[in-house]
Amino acid sequence: MQTSVNYITTWFYKESKEEASFYPQLGQKGNSSLVHSIYMQIQVPFFVTFKYYNPEAKFIFFTNLTKEDLPDYLTRLFCKLDVEVITLPYTCKPPKDWYPAWQNQFYLYDILKYMDTRMQENDTLLISDADCLCHTSLDTLFEAVRKNGSALYEFITDRKYSINGITLPQMEEVYRACYGKEVKGSMTYYGGEFVALRKDVISKINTAFPELWAFNLEYGKQHPFKLNEEAHLLSLLAEHLQIRNTTANRYVKRMWTTPHFNNVQPGDENYPVWHLPYEKKRGLYYLYRLIEKNGGEIADETDFWKKAGRYTGIPHISLHKRVKDRLTTLWMKLK
Repeated sequence: MQTSVNYITTWFYKESKEEASFYPQLGQKGNSSLVHSIYMQIQVPFFVTFKYYNPEAKFIFFTNLTKEDLPDYLTRLFCKLDVEVITLPYTCKPPKDWYPAWQNQFYLYDILKYMDTRMQENDTLLISDADCLCHTSLDTLFEAVRKNGSALYEFITDRKYSINGITLPQMEEVYRACYGKEVKGSMTYYGGEFVALRKDVISKINTAFPELWAFNLEYGKQHPFKLNEEAHLLSLLAEHLQIRNTTANRYVKRMWTTPHFNNVQPGDENYPVWHLPYEKKRGLYYLYRLIEKNGGEIADETDFWKKAGRYTGIPHISLHKRVKDRLTTLWMKLK
C-alpha cells in the first residue's frame, strides 16, 4: 500500500519588464531587482521553519526560473532541506493591462494543473505564500484535508469593502452571470495565501477553472468590475464546487504590522502559521540573515522564536523594531 504524501509548496514568478505589475507592499514593479532579491530571501525562513516542524512532508518550490538562476545560498539550502525545484511556465497569465497589481497570482492555477498529474488519490497539497512562518506541526491540518477535501482561509466578509477592485456583492453578480444560479448564503473571500487541497478536489478545480476563466475574460470587457486576482476565482470556485469552509482559519492568520494598521492581538503568536505581508523586507529579512548566520537552520528553537517575535512584531511591536524597520527601509531605497 502506497503511503500518502503531504506536499508543502510555495512559488515565485519573476515578471519581465513587459508584463511587470505593481507590488504595493514592496513599492516596486515585479521586474525590479529589489523585488527579486526580497522574494529569494524570504524563501529561507519559509522553508526552514516549515521543514523543521513537518520533516516528513515533501517540499517543492515552483518558479519560472531555472535552478541555475537561483542565488547560491538558496541552492545550498534547497539541497540541505531536500526541496525540489520545479521550473513551470505561466500559462494562466491574464491579458496585458488586466489589473495594475499582483499579476503573477494566477500562477496558482498552473501549480494546481501540474500537481493534478503528480499526486495520488489520498495525497494532500498545501500552497502557501512565502511570507509565512510555520510555528508548529501541520499534521492535523493535513488530516483534516485528507478527511474533508480542503482547508480554506476565509478572510473578508465585509460586503462593502472593495477587495482589489471588486466587492462581495459584485462577485455574486459574476457568479450568477456565469452559472445561472444564486450563491447559497453570502459570498466569502478566500485568501489565496494559504490553500490546502486533496487530490480529487484539485482535479475538480482544474476541470471547473477554464469555464470560469473564459467567462471572466469576456465579462471584464463589458462590465466595470471583474475577477482581478486568483483569490477572486478561488472564492467563486469554492462556492460552485461546494467546498466552502473555514478550516484554515484555525491554522493561519494574515497579520498586518504596518505603522498605520495592526490587527495583531496577544495570543496570535500561537497560530501554527504566521502570514506576515508587511514583514517581507523587515522581520523576514532579519530572520533570513539570522538563519544564514546559523548555517541554514534553527540552532536554538526557543531563541529563534523569541527573536522571530521581536523581529516581526508578533504579538507586540517594540520601539526598537520601529526604528530598525525605518532604517532598513531607507537602506533598501539607497540600494
